[in-house]
Amino acid sequence: MHRILSVEDDPDFQHLISHILRNQGYEVHYAFTGPEGHEKALALYPDLILLDMMLPGLNGVEVVKLLKKNKATRDIPIIVMTAYPAEVNFFESEIQALGAVEYLRKPVQTDELVPRIRRLLAGRGASPRAVVWDRGAFRIVPDSKSVWIGAKMIANLPPKRFEVLFHLIQSKTEVPWETLVAKIWGRDGTKNDLEKAVQRLRADLGDEGYRISTTRAGYQLIV
Repeated sequence: MHRILSVEDDPDFQHLISHILRNQGYEVHYAFTGPEGHEKALALYPDLILLDMMLPGLNGVEVVKLLKKNKATRDIPIIVMTAYPAEVNFFESEIQALGAVEYLRKPVQTDELVPRIRRLLAGRGASPRAVVWDRGAFRIVPDSKSVWIGAKMIANLPPKRFEVLFHLIQSKTEVPWETLVAKIWGRDGTKNDLEKAVQRLRADLGDEGYRISTTRAGYQLIV
């Protein structure tokens, strides 16, 4: 079953979309703000995204930019939905340059929406569920390098810092610094490389950064 993420701040329109698409056999998920849409795209890996332009928090252009920057989400087809011609003129050139696929004007007609979705999904197998690692409140998604605490995404990490957290989340005890350096940096790595990465990782995690504890021999994730 194909998964569709609808990013739209109008609950009545969301209800309509849900009714239409579920009757067509699709799995439908919702987001009501730009940041929520971005986070759910990283968590769900939908097969297609319906994206309103005028959203709270981040507008549609900003959401598309974030999705296209991320290797895990950049190839997801996007149907951009706009209410007014003026919006189209304002956003269209930016969106097309970023690679959004289709435009639909509101009010959206069922006989226009469903065929476009079918065409974009034709030949695309349903996306597999994202691989997720978790311990305690921590949850990480390796494909998108996103980090979650409970239901809230708190960071998208650069590769090295993500690898540090990935190795720590897999161990219930401390991980020696030599082990982390060897696995992440290889022969050319140093303890200083690791210390800098941990320092930046703690900053990435904000208030949760304290959970990366410095031990006698290395580091440990406290959950």
